[in-house]
Amino acid sequence: MQSIIFGAAWFMFNILSSIMHGILWAIPGIGHLLAGLWALAAALVQIGFLIVLIIAIVKAFSGVRWDIPWVGPMARKQTEPSVP
Repeated sequence: MQSIIFGAAWFMFNILSSIMHGILWAIPGIGHLLAGLWALAAALVQIGFLIVLIIAIVKAFSGVRWDIPWVGPMARKQTEPSVP
């Protein structure tokens, strides 16, 4: 479940980043600069996602139980049986 939530967060970031890039690009005059800065920031976030993914893969193959920050607790809450 943790990987599904992490993948969905990464996918949503890509969609929102593309929308934001398009909005910034459309601003007359300074839009190209702002879109370039946004692309740089988005690239750094993408690298962060990739690093977390690689860490999760290494931990999973080594048999270590590891929760991705913010994602792990959400996934655990979704998989716990609800008590009526």
